[in-house]
Amino acid sequence: MTYQDEHSQKELRADFDNWAQTYDQEVGIPTDDFPFAGYDRALETVWQKVEADPGMSVLDLGIGTGNLAKLFMESGCQVLGVDFSAEMLVKTREKFPKLELVQADLTLDEWPTALNRRFDRIVSNYTFHEFPLETKLHILTLLATDHLHADGRIVIGDVMFPTLPALKKAKEDFSDVWDDEIYWLTDETRALFEPRGWALAYFPVSFCAGVYVFTPPAFDTV
Repeated sequence: MTYQDEHSQKELRADFDNWAQTYDQEVGIPTDDFPFAGYDRALETVWQKVEADPGMSVLDLGIGTGNLAKLFMESGCQVLGVDFSAEMLVKTREKFPKLELVQADLTLDEWPTALNRRFDRIVSNYTFHEFPLETKLHILTLLATDHLHADGRIVIGDVMFPTLPALKKAKEDFSDVWDDEIYWLTDETRALFEPRGWALAYFPVSFCAGVYVFTPPAFDTV
């Protein structure tokens, strides 16, 4: 990671530390506006597509204040939550004192030893739009190789659009609140992942939100 990358990550972490104080209030207000139109439906869809069973192990990446993890805990799953923001994790501990949490940066190849295990499912909600598409692929490949059981899958809810024209229309319609992040584009995601053996199912939940179910190729996990 370059100095510029490290500096950007520190700034981003500080932003999320500050946001932790008001995050639940902001995402808890029903809205049809960008970027949180469909937020609750994305949470519910991630939970549905995981097909959670009691005792299932779930790794929640970018756990934030635990809104997605709550659904899996209520289903009897064993959840481990990861976030790079210390203040987000403080809020999660206040809400769910028994939840296992780890502070880690997903962009680093070496994660804390507490994450050196495999999970039945890996999930995330509104986290991966911070990363370039090639970085998304890199992170998911590491996850599938080192942290996912052979029959597992990765389910991600996020800001996403089917095509670039759909993104451009949303940017035009919501120019006053638009934030230039690296949002998923389903056509370009398929073009990068599917030739590498990944299967991808896309479930839109609003004009700017959706859920991906990734089934990874058969990596050598020995």
